[in-house]
Amino acid sequence: MKIDLHGKTHPEGLELIEEYMLLNSVKGSVSLHVVTGNSPLMQKKIIDQICKKYGFSYYIPSHNPGEIFIQYEKL
Repeated sequence: MKIDLHGKTHPEGLELIEEYMLLNSVKGSVSLHVVTGNSPLMQKKIIDQICKKYGFSYYIPSHNPGEIFIQYEKL
């Protein structure tokens, strides 16, 4: 799944990501590709308020720092 946050406010973007990840992680493993654009602040909010809070793994590719990949693997 891919979510593009262009045109969304930070609260709107965070709500979309959190809702998608929580709804789908209860079903099993899930991955999400988030396009943040040039917004290190938004990425920090995603990491701090969603990934760290719920234990989701994430990475920001060095070739494109305007995106973040979020994953959850059900054991």
